[in-house]
Amino acid sequence: MAHNHTHGSPYSRLAERLNRFPQGAPESKLLFDILKILMTEREAGLMAQLPIKPFSAHQAAEIWKLSDCEAQKALDELARRAIIVDIEQDGRQVYAVPPPMAGFFEFSLMRVREDIDQKTLSELFYQYITVEEDFMRDLVCGGDIQMGRIFPQEPQIPDEYALHVLDYERATNVIDTASHIGISMCYCRHKALHAGTVCDAPMDICMTFNTTAATLIKHGHARQVEAAECRDLLAQAYDHNLVQFGENVRRRVNFICNCCSCCCEALLAIKRFGVAQTICSNYISRIEESKCVGCGKCEKICPVDAIEMTEVKDTAGSSSEGATHENGVKRARVIPERCIGCGVCIKHCPTKALQLEPRPNRMITPLDTTHKVVAMATERGKLQELIFDNKVLFSHRLLGGVLGAILKLPGLQRSFAQAQLKSRYLETLISRAAGEEPPSDR
Repeated sequence: MAHNHTHGSPYSRLAERLNRFPQGAPESKLLFDILKILMTEREAGLMAQLPIKPFSAHQAAEIWKLSDCEAQKALDELARRAIIVDIEQDGRQVYAVPPPMAGFFEFSLMRVREDIDQKTLSELFYQYITVEEDFMRDLVCGGDIQMGRIFPQEPQIPDEYALHVLDYERATNVIDTASHIGISMCYCRHKALHAGTVCDAPMDICMTFNTTAATLIKHGHARQVEAAECRDLLAQAYDHNLVQFGENVRRRVNFICNCCSCCCEALLAIKRFGVAQTICSNYISRIEESKCVGCGKCEKICPVDAIEMTEVKDTAGSSSEGATHENGVKRARVIPERCIGCGVCIKHCPTKALQLEPRPNRMITPLDTTHKVVAMATERGKLQELIFDNKVLFSHRLLGGVLGAILKLPGLQRSFAQAQLKSRYLETLISRAAGEEPPSDR
């Protein structure tokens, strides 16, 4: 008898559909086993037909050839389990299939559930994401524009630079401006808990915001909190030396994870694939060697192994005859290509030899999710998937106008290699299509 993961099965068709996202999910028996736990074969077949962009229940009914009532029931059941998300948009409810990550993979372990085998699911995630590696390699090595970025720990930014930190670089600004804030269980540490390898970092500290928070709160996958409590949790994350890894956009950030270096897939991927320079913050750690006493605390605490102790020459010692001689001593050295600019190391330096300073070249941070998706799709050769996914379009005029303008450009891929075009041109198009003033902050 044919297995459900054979070519042409609903699970296989869904896997093919997921790979239309800029961040895909390479086909594997492990992936099919994951999907089998999360949904029935019928649900996989339905999801395989859905478009990349948000859609209404009526549009889903037309695609599925079901009645509006039947389609609504199927969509609501998938939304209840956070396999798809339901969003209020322009006064009406629409639905969207989130990518696997950050998306329905994480959502499945962001609370304790009895309706699925979370222990088996955790093991499958570990094998698929960490052991097989193709999924994470495709996710973080596909281009300069990534799904996430590092937020620097604000208390560690020196006063001389504090006034120059832009709002979108501050986790506190994301918290204070969010329409909704949800707190959930950390997917990564929950997964490690089932494997018996979890650390002692706080578990209930995963932060979602805005539309993502609204749908997770609605269906019980997140606990709604006010900004003050979320700020307290951020301070708790700082105290536990956790790294803030959030959505790589400047407007309406949807998530900030508080990552440990032992359990969390984002930091493990940064170390494994050497992609710190596409995921880092706009800051970098610098050591003033004359103040360094070689205690090694910064090397031990760095979450991405970006600090090493190196031997240097010290001529301070003298022999009994009074002749100066050289002693080998250790000093800390920041490895620039590995540093993500999180600031975790700064407060552990007893002599204040470490500080954060602005990077020479600022990172490109997309304006919003639309900008990010289009830029990522272009870099990864998947822009055509957005263009030809024409069953429905979210913000039809907005995205349609953006893609139409892009397609008129000569030498599309060559043009998109230019950082200024990637950032400023696209965000200007998006703002104008939405009837907004193009942003002036960089």
